[in-house]
Amino acid sequence: MKHGKTNWAAALIVGGTLLAGPALAMNDHKGHDMSGRTSPGSMQQMQDMQHDQGGMIMLGEEKQDGVKAMFHLMTIDPKVVPAGHKATHHLMVMFNDAANGKAITSGTVAVKIESPDGKEAAPAKMMGMQGHFGVDVTLDKPGIWHFRIATKLADGKVRQFHSHHVVK
Repeated sequence: MKHGKTNWAAALIVGGTLLAGPALAMNDHKGHDMSGRTSPGSMQQMQDMQHDQGGMIMLGEEKQDGVKAMFHLMTIDPKVVPAGHKATHHLMVMFNDAANGKAITSGTVAVKIESPDGKEAAPAKMMGMQGHFGVDVTLDKPGIWHFRIATKLADGKVRQFHSHHVVK
């Protein structure tokens, strides 16, 4: 029962933060192109663009073919996860219809994560959960982590989105 209350409280906090997030999210990806290359001196600029809201990190937003994706990371407290769980963050993506703002909550979503040393992990399926798609990730090295997200949402169209996070 204790874990149930903790999970419910965490869901309420995340949900409230996600509802406030769109107003705070930014839509600028200066300093990199879609290949993940970073221009010299732009790492500090990328750090400045990301907003940390007490454990919730707003990574930004991107529009593709009528769909807006909003990216968030939530720091995972190692004291509240099972032993052996190595994830450091929960990656979340919310999708909305760009024309009417209506949430898109069904479809298939996967992410490929590129570490600062250029290694790309196998795609990880993101699960639909309470208005967003999410997956636990391990960001265990300093530098720029890239998230390449592929979707096939309810309309059947395939879209690709990109975001990043700087680990100090």
